[in-house]
Amino acid sequence: MSQATPGSKLSEQEEELNARVRSEQAHMLYSQLMVSVTGTMAGAGLFVATLTGVINPLLLWSWFILVCANQGWRLFLGLRFRRIGLGGTSVERALLIWAIGSGVSGVLWGGGYLLMSPADSPLHLAIMTILIFGVAAGATPLIASHIPSFYVFIFPALLPIIVRNALIVDKLHIILAFVCLAVTLGILSFGRKYNQLLTESLRSRFQNETMARQLAVQNTELEEARNTAEQASRAKTQFFAAASHDLRQPLHAMGLFSAALADKAHDGEVRNMVASINASVDALEALFNELLDISKIDAGAIRPKTETLALNALLQRLRIDFKAEAEAKGLDLRVRRSGATVCSDALLLERVLRNLINNAIRYTQSGGILVGVRRHGANWRIEIWDTGIGIAPEQTDKVFDEFYQVGNPERDRRKGLGLGLSIVRRLAELLGHTLTLRSRQGRGTVFTLELPAACAPAPEARPAEAALPPVGFDGRLILVIDDDESVREGMRTLLGGWGAEVIACAGMSDTLAGIAKLGRAPDIIIADHQLQEGMVGADAILAVRGHFGKPVPAIIITGSTSQLLTGAAQALGCQLLLKPVMPAKLRSLLNAALQA
Repeated sequence: MSQATPGSKLSEQEEELNARVRSEQAHMLYSQLMVSVTGTMAGAGLFVATLTGVINPLLLWSWFILVCANQGWRLFLGLRFRRIGLGGTSVERALLIWAIGSGVSGVLWGGGYLLMSPADSPLHLAIMTILIFGVAAGATPLIASHIPSFYVFIFPALLPIIVRNALIVDKLHIILAFVCLAVTLGILSFGRKYNQLLTESLRSRFQNETMARQLAVQNTELEEARNTAEQASRAKTQFFAAASHDLRQPLHAMGLFSAALADKAHDGEVRNMVASINASVDALEALFNELLDISKIDAGAIRPKTETLALNALLQRLRIDFKAEAEAKGLDLRVRRSGATVCSDALLLERVLRNLINNAIRYTQSGGILVGVRRHGANWRIEIWDTGIGIAPEQTDKVFDEFYQVGNPERDRRKGLGLGLSIVRRLAELLGHTLTLRSRQGRGTVFTLELPAACAPAPEARPAEAALPPVGFDGRLILVIDDDESVREGMRTLLGGWGAEVIACAGMSDTLAGIAKLGRAPDIIIADHQLQEGMVGADAILAVRGHFGKPVPAIIITGSTSQLLTGAAQALGCQLLLKPVMPAKLRSLLNAALQA
């Protein structure tokens, strides 16, 4: 009778671990299929709307029907998974089926670009390119957990765009092909990093679970388990840093180019199309931000910072922010003053209340919204009342699920994505605040958030600063430091359109060489946080200031929401701007910095 050797036992454990990782990857893919289908159909709808009246309608609608058929098949798989899981299907077969669906989707996007690109309309080509790259960027965190599915979607979807533009021998198309190649390489790099970090995280998780079962009889392994958990936490932090930077980067570049295009478009029809591009970029940004927020909350990457705060200042700020939106719908928004002080995280509490008020306005067609605060024992209750469509009793639990919306079966994007209340519930649980819902269908809804009363008075709020008058940028010298060529080109185009003189550099060595040729110090520096050669934006800013011997104003642009980065920027006397950058916000910060 043969006995298992230590080597064979180790090999069996490794195979079991790999099998569990693949199984978890399959479950992650299928559990997110509804998100994938929703994003694809939204992109396909925008694609059809852009090309309607421009190309052969038979070809356009045939392509759309094929997309619907592929997504319908995948939707069936998603619903089946929600009902019975994998249902006896082997993991390898489930992954193969997913990869086939991803490949077909990629071929349809790439083939659609080749077959339906209007040769005589650069504007429509630009819109098609932005849409396809936007869909690819949005799909990356959903499918990169299985690297074969990621590759069979990305290559057939994006390579045709690069090849087609490269084969057209003129400067504009060659530049566009180069930019598309750079963005594609960035997406591929992020996908590989995401897959590697996720696989390592899953392996660490399953190893920790195995160790946890053994801890009852093997207490000596406790220190090793703690170290492994810390490694998994670092991997999680690295993933969110990579997601914030690598996925925000193409959205950041797209926003800069579309804003520059808006400044140069004078024809009414062209301006409408540019507005559609901006709306598409904003929608992709909103979807990405909300999905990333949910992932951060679920992964424990967001930690509340409880403090004593006065509710009245927050409520009046919300009243001012939402007043115009409510009036545009003919609604009466009333926010009652309150002297209540509570214990909570100011930023997270504001996010909860913003989502609830926004939801109330969106689903109220007549009447109004009332926001008030009441004492309830040792706590305070914030109540948001509306006279909207109301919620049926059987739907009151479902409204907190992802992508579930009352009265929106057609998935009208103007009514949101169905993620707001899901984020509200998660944040309320994270803060330890009780969230309740009462509603009568056809009469309205009231959300109640219960918070602990503060024992000490809140610190006095600082008086608001007076708004600064706008300044011109003619003759201003702006130094842009970013390792992404498409972002540098977008900044150069946008700021140049505002009248500024722009010097764009890729990293520290490029910056040192560039400033050596300048006859004067730049008026302001705009630097990306992550640069080449392991440097960060703060290093480049200090080098420029040291060279000219003066504190040149600076703005740091980042995809990270780290509090450490915020503190470092404040220590340098720099403004911090989160990607993707809205041109209006950038112009406002430049105006403030140049007058400081």
